[in-house]
Amino acid sequence: MNSIDPNIRNTLIIRHPDDLDENVFENFDPRVFRRIYGFVRPYRLIFFAAIVCVVAFVVTQVSIPYLIRKAVDGIIGKPGSLSLDAVLFAFLIMVGANAIASFLQEITAARLAQRVIFDMRRQMFAHLQDVALSFTDQVHVGRIMSRLQGDVNALQEFLETSIAAAGDLFLLFGIVFVLVAMEWRLALLTLSVVPMLIAIRTLWLPRAKEAFHRAHEASSTVNAALAENIGGVRTVQGARREELNLEDFSRKVESNFKAHVHASWISQSMVPVVDTLTGLAMGVVVVVGGWMALDRALDVGIMVAFIFYVQRFFDPIRNVSQQYTLMQRAMAAGRRIFEVLDIPITISDKPGAFNLRHIEASIEFRNVTFGYNPGQIVLKNLFLKIAPREVVALVGPTGSGKSSVAALLHRFYDVNEGQILIGGHDVREVTKS
Repeated sequence: MNSIDPNIRNTLIIRHPDDLDENVFENFDPRVFRRIYGFVRPYRLIFFAAIVCVVAFVVTQVSIPYLIRKAVDGIIGKPGSLSLDAVLFAFLIMVGANAIASFLQEITAARLAQRVIFDMRRQMFAHLQDVALSFTDQVHVGRIMSRLQGDVNALQEFLETSIAAAGDLFLLFGIVFVLVAMEWRLALLTLSVVPMLIAIRTLWLPRAKEAFHRAHEASSTVNAALAENIGGVRTVQGARREELNLEDFSRKVESNFKAHVHASWISQSMVPVVDTLTGLAMGVVVVVGGWMALDRALDVGIMVAFIFYVQRFFDPIRNVSQQYTLMQRAMAAGRRIFEVLDIPITISDKPGAFNLRHIEASIEFRNVTFGYNPGQIVLKNLFLKIAPREVVALVGPTGSGKSSVAALLHRFYDVNEGQILIGGHDVREVTKS
């Protein structure tokens, strides 16, 4: 298992079980990123293979429009151009290599993400099994399930798409470089729409954050209500609350539906904006490039290549923008996951703990005081002694502490004051097993 950085522990530790922050978006946090990378480190070879596939994908993507330019030059008979057969052969090779690189990029990224998430889920499950019951008694089951499922899934989505996003970023810079190298004046005119996209994105992002946050809160509310109702179905049926609970759950589901529809509408609103700007940029290339081609200031092959590059140019921008949102969600999810992993193990074996074997199993409570919450004492100054093979029945009303005596004897909790001894040994000095 990954070791816990004590500096991060002091920052991320949960102050109180009910204070679990459900913030959906966070800016990049290097501490959280380092801990996520700690789970990626054992799979460095897979990560390196994914990067190689990304580089191959970017090279083939950038090369294909360039080969189309060479094909056009060959068709119109430009002096010094390659033969059309040679260009078509190279084009087919690049298309095939691009398809293979794209497939390998996706499969290696998914494999890496699945391995990391498997390790993370396993570590969270193992850790929660060792956490004292005093924590799990106070935390709603729905919140814990949200960490184990929703937050881990958000992190998985980020890991699966982050490598492809890195490829989109490289592709973006590669396209800009080729456009400027071919015809810098037309490239500057084409790229003039980018500031407009950045401005629109800046105005769109706060509304998107708010919409996604509401959708996440609505999902958490539904999950919590579902877990609560299923877990307490005996009480629900005993109190004949089926209809009331169904009405309450229906209202929460309706709110969840509306929140997610609104979030989807906000999310998809950027698609027509990007498509419009793509059309505007292509219009610039066709009009200005066509005028330059008629004036013989620009080769027809370059103008055709420009059109194909512009078609590819805005897809990486859109993908990188979406990845920024996924990164913010992953940072928040990662912080909440590590909050769970950083819950201190308050009940554990001391070094050199004694193993209870072959002893006279006497039980003794010496002046035991205990409460599940501070200020709410359940047992106060309890003295109890049970000899080996003696049978004792605890009788009393609900809440008098019968179950607490058994729980303390098994050391599910530690006493506030006093001692519990088995065979004359304090339960805090012996192994939990």
